[in-house]
Amino acid sequence: MEFNSPPELNDRIVKLGFSSDIAIPADIDFSPYQPGLREGVDIAVLFDETCANPEDADCAFLRYQAGAFVPGHVHMGYETVLVLQGDYIENGQTFSPGSFIVRAPGTCHSMASTNGCLILASRYKPVKQLTEYK
Repeated sequence: MEFNSPPELNDRIVKLGFSSDIAIPADIDFSPYQPGLREGVDIAVLFDETCANPEDADCAFLRYQAGAFVPGHVHMGYETVLVLQGDYIENGQTFSPGSFIVRAPGTCHSMASTNGCLILASRYKPVKQLTEYK
């Protein structure tokens, strides 16, 4: 995939009308997400079309423990993130609850959380990892 301009110029960040933590139902089941690559991150899948087609979309709640870090990767399609709880950090920029982030295809980023966070994320195509699994 080739990009004519820096993909980040097409990113959008919208601050929605809430600024405190949003709770999700207690019966949502989380499991470790890609151990060896995304340490301290748990996932609760809402849908995953990549099982049938590796180039398709997915959507999930992601819970970052305090100090969690996800190494850099490139998005081949759009990604949306809604911060529901805590501090969500992308490339050193901190987002608080109510932040809605739309990343354009070609965007490269790493993610972290200092105190822990919960996000709702959807990818329209899988990512290209820049770091190998351990």
